[in-house]
Amino acid sequence: MEKREKKKKSFLRRLLKWTGISFLLVLIALILIPIFFKDQIKELVLKEANNMLLADVSMEDFDLTIIKTFPNLSIKLYNTKITGRDKFKGVELVNIKELTANIGLWDVIGGDQIAIKAIHLEEPKIDVRILQDGMANYDIVKQDSLLTKEEVTEPSNFKMALQKYTITNGQINYADEMGDMHAKIFNLNHEGKGDLTADIVDFQTITSMDKFSVDMAGIGYLVDVKTDAKIDLKMEFKEKSSKFILKDNEIQVNAVKMSVNGFYAMEDGYDDMDLQLDSKKTSFKDLLSLIPAFYKSGYESMVTSGNLVLDGKVKGRMDATNMPGWDFKMKVANASIKYPDLPGKIENIAIDAASKFSGGSNLDLMTLDVDKFHANFAGNELDANLKMRNPMTDPFIDSKILAKVDLATLGKIMPLAEGENYTGKLDADVKLEGRVSTLEQGKYEEFKADGILSLMDMVYKSPDYSDPIDISKMVFKFSPKELVLESFDAKMGKSDFKLDGKIDNYIAYFFRDELLKGNFNFSSNTLDIDQLMGLAPSTESSTTTAPASTTAAEPVLIPANVDFDLNTNINTLKYNGIDIKNVNGNVVVKDEVANLSNLTMNAMGGKIGLKGSYDTKDHNKPAVDFGYDLQELNIQELAKNFVTIEKLAPIAKYTQGKISSVFSMKTFLKPDLEPIYSSLTGEGNLASSVIQISGFKPLEKIGEALNINKIKSQTINNFKTRFRFADGKVNTDKFDVKMGNIVSSVQGSTSFEQDIDYGIRMMIPKSEVPSSMLSAIEDQLKKVNGLTNVDLKLPDFIPVDVKVLGKINDPKVSTNFKEQILSLTGNLKDAMIDMVKDKINDAKDSVKSIVNNKVDEVKSDLLERKQKILDDAQVQANKVKASAKSAADVVRKEADNNAQKLIDEAGGNPIKKKVAETAATKVRKEGEVKAQKVESEGDQKADAIMQTARDKADQLK
Repeated sequence: MEKREKKKKSFLRRLLKWTGISFLLVLIALILIPIFFKDQIKELVLKEANNMLLADVSMEDFDLTIIKTFPNLSIKLYNTKITGRDKFKGVELVNIKELTANIGLWDVIGGDQIAIKAIHLEEPKIDVRILQDGMANYDIVKQDSLLTKEEVTEPSNFKMALQKYTITNGQINYADEMGDMHAKIFNLNHEGKGDLTADIVDFQTITSMDKFSVDMAGIGYLVDVKTDAKIDLKMEFKEKSSKFILKDNEIQVNAVKMSVNGFYAMEDGYDDMDLQLDSKKTSFKDLLSLIPAFYKSGYESMVTSGNLVLDGKVKGRMDATNMPGWDFKMKVANASIKYPDLPGKIENIAIDAASKFSGGSNLDLMTLDVDKFHANFAGNELDANLKMRNPMTDPFIDSKILAKVDLATLGKIMPLAEGENYTGKLDADVKLEGRVSTLEQGKYEEFKADGILSLMDMVYKSPDYSDPIDISKMVFKFSPKELVLESFDAKMGKSDFKLDGKIDNYIAYFFRDELLKGNFNFSSNTLDIDQLMGLAPSTESSTTTAPASTTAAEPVLIPANVDFDLNTNINTLKYNGIDIKNVNGNVVVKDEVANLSNLTMNAMGGKIGLKGSYDTKDHNKPAVDFGYDLQELNIQELAKNFVTIEKLAPIAKYTQGKISSVFSMKTFLKPDLEPIYSSLTGEGNLASSVIQISGFKPLEKIGEALNINKIKSQTINNFKTRFRFADGKVNTDKFDVKMGNIVSSVQGSTSFEQDIDYGIRMMIPKSEVPSSMLSAIEDQLKKVNGLTNVDLKLPDFIPVDVKVLGKINDPKVSTNFKEQILSLTGNLKDAMIDMVKDKINDAKDSVKSIVNNKVDEVKSDLLERKQKILDDAQVQANKVKASAKSAADVVRKEADNNAQKLIDEAGGNPIKKKVAETAATKVRKEGEVKAQKVESEGDQKADAIMQTARDKADQLK
């Protein structure tokens, strides 16, 4: 018995011993693996991510640990970024300072699949963008249809089995150009708990946002509101449906408290919902917190009275043709607003507004009513109402606006900032009644639209502005056909401006987004743009900043459905430090293009003429097509004020004088309106009666190479040349120029990356040859002449070829100056041995002269033959590109026609139209991909032609 017990104890001891050793070894391995295999693991993670996404994923560093999270394994990624490609190149969809993911230890050791149990995001910055064509930068997950055979990979070993996740100090920017909607969130803190992989999930979330802003079509619906929400969801996931049931939830937006009860279900082919808004805890004062003017000016001390009813519900089915029903209403009665420290108050506030729809496909049954909107304050009155029917097919509108406001009384009813002050009179008495169709049919007598909106003697002062804003007169007059701006006369700082004109079709534009037409006349005696931009108040400084944009700016877009004609007359304009005089011209804005006609101005010591267009049909890559006529402009002023000049003519900043130029150019633009230089094409001429050049590196290097210091600084008279923009270069035609006593012929190119390639033939006078070199040459000639009785002399002019290559600030210069000199000295010295017995006769000199001349001819002919090969190839390459462009345009036009056909077939139904627009966007997108492929293949063929030509030219000897 003792022996058996001893054996049992011995076996148990050994089992525990080896189990402990094994666990220790596993623990040591888990600690050491991240140290020894860190780079390999990082590469594996990035490879997995890039295999899944149509975007570039990067990270600075990562850690892998088990100590703090046992029995889970913790992965930390630092400064992780997802950056877009193609149209979203450089745009960071995601930039996360620190991402932590917890996964099960045993999944890593022996599991076939790795389940991610928790994710924590520290300071994530998310920048979501949707372009006008519907392309979104978050659509980056590879679909099977997008994978080529070479790209097909094994299924991912990662599974999202989240039990908890958190977001700390997040920033979100959302910009939807297609839907004309923008949103921003600052300091988002959010956490959720619940196993998202289960079929039925009890999901609990807590959210807070310091600032939340939403605007649609330029209207701010929420502006920097503070938001807190606690929402519990029950989520049911089935094979073909999902259902989200709202349980306990509390939502607070500024001071407005509410909750939403009901469910939202996504079935196969449609959505079903039944949601009820509960706002019984919200008071009239709480509602006012959503209005920035009240919330940011003494809100806490504000005293209110009155009754508020705020109800809303949405119920029914939503699919491709149907919308759910809704019933929203808001009533405010017997309300008032009073600030304790102010003498006046806003009283008799009454609002009665509602919108209803029974559900279904006929949105014409939707109603919108504002039966009453009324308030009195300090002897002023506001009164308005609105009734709308048949909003989808033939809107009927009945609205009245009456306002009589003395702006000087605003300080009596609400707190103004210190130093802020208003004066002036606002009067509005406008009545609109009728159907939009009567206007479209020209039956203006059947539509009632009359009234006037005027603002007189308004002066606004604020500590944010160095000067008051003074509008002495603004008068709008309404009629069924047009809205007339009878006069607008204003001053801001040093600037004054007047505007008058009219707008046609304004009602159809508002209700049906139809073409808006207008004609305006703008005049100003002084318009100081620099000061006006400086007048704008600075944005609120805060440690809470918006996500940094990865692009310099957004492009300035021309509206698609406006047709405006603007005549401009400005006596003095100041912009970017430039004083501009006598600005006159016409601008026509139509079909997303602004056309300039005969725009002239005096600036930078000369006169500027401009005509052309700015085209924004491609919202991400605007295009310009302009012709310029510059007369006697100061070169230094031009170079100082236009950064583009440094790319096109880098010599300008080293030059003094005046130039004249006539040229045309076409180019696509970056969002910040800087040219995309690789796309720039054009041609023109450049002339000046006299220019002075100093400090220009290429000239300095030429002077050093020739040992002629006079070349380094030059005064050039009667300068003329022609140039062309193409293939990312400014190509200069051959032109003659006299640098001091040296007549030269110049030809070459400057790339927009500041690479230069110039050839110069210089006729250097004997008098310009350095004295030490000239003395040596003459001594040698004297020896030869003494032996031969031949009177040889150095020619009056020595032809020298100069080649300038490299960067503009560090050029490489080579010349054949020494070779040319040696041909007249060294060659004769070698010949003196033969000349001891035989004289050099005139015939030999003649032969030598003929040979030299022939050599020059051969060199010149060789250059011409090389250039002809390149020129012929360029013509052929341009034809290939043009052919590819034409073919691509055909593909685009076909796609556009097919897309438009889908939209036309949808008719007036907004839902069908929305679905059709989405389908049309896809058709256009696919067409654009095909078109770009055709153009790319054309470019490749053209590049191959040019490369073959260059190789052929290089082979010529």
